[in-house]
Amino acid sequence: MCADRSGPPGPADFGVDRFTVPAVLDRRAEQYPDRVMMSIAGTDVTFEQMRQRSVAAATVLTSLGVGRGDGVALFTGTCPEWVYFWLGAARIGAVSAAVNAANKGEFLLHTLRLSRAKVILTDAERRPRVDEVAGALDTVTDVVVADDSLCDALERGATGPGPDAGVTPDEVGALFYTSGTTGPSKAVATTWNYLFTVAATAASAWQFAAGEALWTAMPLFHLSAAPSVLAPMLVGGTTVLAQAFHPGEVWDDVRARGAVGFAGAGAMVSMLQNLPADPRDAQLPLRFISAAPIGADSYREIERRYGCRIVTMYGMTEAFPIAVKGVADDGVPGTSGQANPNFDVRIVDADGNPLPAGAVGEIACRPRYPHVMSEGYVGDGARLDAHPEWFRTGDLGRLDSDQNLTYVDRIKDSLRRRGENVSSVEVETVVMGHPAVAEAAAIGVPSELGEDDILLVVVLRPGAELDCVELLDFCAARMPYFCVPRYVEAVNELPKNVIGRVRKDLLRAQGLTPGAWDRESCGYIVSR
Repeated sequence: MCADRSGPPGPADFGVDRFTVPAVLDRRAEQYPDRVMMSIAGTDVTFEQMRQRSVAAATVLTSLGVGRGDGVALFTGTCPEWVYFWLGAARIGAVSAAVNAANKGEFLLHTLRLSRAKVILTDAERRPRVDEVAGALDTVTDVVVADDSLCDALERGATGPGPDAGVTPDEVGALFYTSGTTGPSKAVATTWNYLFTVAATAASAWQFAAGEALWTAMPLFHLSAAPSVLAPMLVGGTTVLAQAFHPGEVWDDVRARGAVGFAGAGAMVSMLQNLPADPRDAQLPLRFISAAPIGADSYREIERRYGCRIVTMYGMTEAFPIAVKGVADDGVPGTSGQANPNFDVRIVDADGNPLPAGAVGEIACRPRYPHVMSEGYVGDGARLDAHPEWFRTGDLGRLDSDQNLTYVDRIKDSLRRRGENVSSVEVETVVMGHPAVAEAAAIGVPSELGEDDILLVVVLRPGAELDCVELLDFCAARMPYFCVPRYVEAVNELPKNVIGRVRKDLLRAQGLTPGAWDRESCGYIVSR
């Protein structure tokens, strides 16, 4: 991506007249009818098949009384039907809601209420969860199950041009939900211009071209659906979308598909790094691995091992990407790249005042162009609460003099101990360098002296044993004294959301357990 361009990548850059699903998909179906656009959970779908099946899904929705502005909730695992109905809803101007496939009970009820869905698409596994909450939903008229009969009907497709409701790129077309780790999930309103701009920015950063393949296992209900589905549509490429992430199978699938890129979460890359070295690692067809966060200490090692370049992006559902480092850029290990030219980006203090280069504060951004970020949040009753001029991310970070952005921590996850601010991410990065540690999470627990004490929760590598004294010696040699954890606990696994982010809210709720080792009660002294 060129930092000096005069505006965001637009439709003309991709040979289409507007950023809408009918305009882009139908054009590509004309150009590449028999090329696979997506392989979804093992099902290959060509561009022409995707056009026909999205038209068929639109016809199903229309027959159920869904029209422009109506809600359609997508609540399935990774499957072709999710994509058909997402794109089909776009054809008739309906607003799709990408519901987390793991939701149940009150979590599911909350997200479905926000969706104002008239129709819910689900699958056999999740249908009972829908039935449990359906009685509390006053907008839902129909539940469609992605079973064999629906699949057969959609695969027969439609031969006509399909509906085009004349939807403009600046209309809200989809809702994606925040992770909800600091409170109830919010429904983020996204326009097709925003979603296609995300896809265009990612494709540019990857240098993704017609005929090339991308491999990913990111869930469709995450904003990653934009690059996973829309990027191949924009450039005439192929996305291989796995149903689940199995580290031991990834590289064989990448080789079989000739994928030039891997897109995933930083935790996925860590799992792949932990695989035994293979002489074929450097012979993978990869040009890039796109993920974040990538630790500064492993950044170049990954590039050498797999013979590719790291691409990093920082952002969130509301604004993505706020910073990006493309495949052609050298980048600064440990940073997320430079500020995306679509945004003004600054670091601010608690009062919103800008801070100088190098200072740590809250990351804030504002769009330079219309509809290159989300429109705001949809609340109960379908009202839209727009973002303020400067959107404050809730993340701590810093910008250097070259506008390289370094993510430091979530403000909620930042710790304060004995008058010192401590980044949980920086503590975890050091601990992850210990040969016995596979994963680590640092959280604050109440201290009898006020503020926080640090609890370090670790997952050990296979066959490793935990020596708490030796681990703290390792930490004390590599971090300031006030960052050295007081408590250490080993667990079999860390609680995570579906894209691999550690659920620190659950760890904080659990707090100290009887199994936690306390250095102070054991007489361990940290020298200054």
